[in-house]
Amino acid sequence: MDQNLLVTSGQALVRRLDDTPASPRFAMWVNFSEGSRWRLWLVPSKAVKDKLEFYKMVANTIHAHEGEMPGIDVGNVEFVPDDRPLVKDIAKLIREPGLARTDMSGSAVNGTYVPEGVLLRSNL
Repeated sequence: MDQNLLVTSGQALVRRLDDTPASPRFAMWVNFSEGSRWRLWLVPSKAVKDKLEFYKMVANTIHAHEGEMPGIDVGNVEFVPDDRPLVKDIAKLIREPGLARTDMSGSAVNGTYVPEGVLLRSNL
């Protein structure tokens, strides 16, 4: 999928999820191997701990606003805990509570190489 479309659709999803209890504290598109599918890592608000509840909120949000986020389905989204090493390391380096578009491709963060990545929010 076109990276510009990924970013704008991902930002639209994050913006819409801000109106739910799942309001993401961290959002980043990642792709760790060539030819694989891009994944939108989301760390939801601390209030949401149940993955099933989280995925229901994401699916309902995508369904209700699908015209704003072409190319995204719930299968693109991954619930990520805030203690995942790469998430913690990026959050230490970058604080972006709003919506961002920070290209992390080709970066090494505390020894972890990110072949392709676009940070949309970092607010842990």
